[in-house]
Amino acid sequence: MSYKNEVIIPSEYFRRTEARAHIQKEISERLSYSNFFRSTRPDYDLVRYTEEATCNTFLRYRILSLKSGNVFA
Repeated sequence: MSYKNEVIIPSEYFRRTEARAHIQKEISERLSYSNFFRSTRPDYDLVRYTEEATCNTFLRYRILSLKSGNVFA
């Protein structure tokens, strides 16, 4: 069995709307230019299937608030 981890470096934003816009753009680009699809699993946004089910890749995006008032996405 093999696993692939894809690490996405968080970006810092001053407003949640900026973070949401960035996430929407990222999802749109992945849907257009890669083998990712919308995930039917409630905890994930995107999924990429492989021939072996054990190698599927699931992605989840989220926004985290910082004490400084900025947000990470």
